[in-house]
Amino acid sequence: MSNRRTEYLLKLVRGKSFRSALKAIAELRMMNDAGLAGAVAQGRAPDEQREFQRRIARLVLERGLEGLVAEWTALGEAKWRAELISEIGQFLHLWVYPATVELGLAALEDPSREVQIKSIWMFLGFVREPSAKERKPEKTDSGRRYQEAANTLRGWITPARRSRMTRGFAAMLERHRREPYPVLPEVVELIGYTANQEDRQAIALLEELRLKSGEPHRVSYERVDKANFEWFEKLALAKKGVAPEEMVRIKHTPTGLLDKKLLERSLARIRERAP
Repeated sequence: MSNRRTEYLLKLVRGKSFRSALKAIAELRMMNDAGLAGAVAQGRAPDEQREFQRRIARLVLERGLEGLVAEWTALGEAKWRAELISEIGQFLHLWVYPATVELGLAALEDPSREVQIKSIWMFLGFVREPSAKERKPEKTDSGRRYQEAANTLRGWITPARRSRMTRGFAAMLERHRREPYPVLPEVVELIGYTANQEDRQAIALLEELRLKSGEPHRVSYERVDKANFEWFEKLALAKKGVAPEEMVRIKHTPTGLLDKKLLERSLARIRERAP
């Protein structure tokens, strides 16, 4: 990497964009030059966000992602830990290390609900086993990179890590009784990929959800006169080159119930998986 490129990346690390800073840190990490950590520390950070970015950069450049795992709860406020795990989850191809799985576990076990929720979206990226359609090669370069990263990270989920994930997901299901999580369907799906026949607590928690499961949406149909078309409906019809006097509008109204099919699939996977 040229000195000019290195200086540019260091400037991004100290800049206003959190996303650009994280991407720059990931690229600098590939150089395996711990001496760059000193360059990151030059000058005074003007605000809390950029101080957090520099702290992340110093740890990653000196100790790798293992440094983030070791210092997780001391990194900074929960909102920044949540932002960090969210960014890494969205750009997995930049963070293909075994410690990335450990970092996700640290976030899952974080005392902050906000951080836990972000970890769920990260885990969905590589814990969920792809369908036959999803296993087909991606058409775009970015899609292929993400797919390859997810496959590699999935291969680093050891039995011990899978067990920790199950405990973390089960803890969220238990807390959901008192204070509902907005990611309940995602937690139910994920625990179906990690728990096994002997995880009785996980099975019991899922069984409890049967009473609150069913069709997640109620479908209804209504005829709408042309005068009452919404602007986006008019735009869509114009693009198609059609101008009907009326149409049937399909509405999906949330019922507040957990998708029963999703729940049954997770339970089936768990009961089929031997310890």
